[in-house]
Amino acid sequence: MEDHKKINHLNSSQRLKPSISTFSVKLAPDVVYDYSKCIGNGQCVQVCPVQILELTADKRWCKAIDGYVDNKEAVEAFHSQVEGKKDAVPIKIHNAMSACLGCAACVAACPEGAINIIPEFAEGQTAVEKIQ
Repeated sequence: MEDHKKINHLNSSQRLKPSISTFSVKLAPDVVYDYSKCIGNGQCVQVCPVQILELTADKRWCKAIDGYVDNKEAVEAFHSQVEGKKDAVPIKIHNAMSACLGCAACVAACPEGAINIIPEFAEGQTAVEKIQ
């Protein structure tokens, strides 16, 4: 599906409420994880109210790629290259996670600043005549 100038972040929509001439869209917040800053203390996992975070075997958060990439070989290659190599591989995992509430509890809990939530994606309403 190609991008359309009148539709932004449609792939992140959680809820669409149509009416005659307008619709409301609730978008998932953009969550940015800086893998190179993660110290694996698990504080983010403990405070998440919807329990969407999980620790990997080396206590590093990698669910973003596990849940969004269908190619099993690519996921395994990612893990083999980055796990245990925190300082050598500066990787950012950036996903709009549909279950995320955007509460930023994980951001506040992380002492290293490895998690950031981009808040500009919020519930809004827009009028639509015709989308072509």
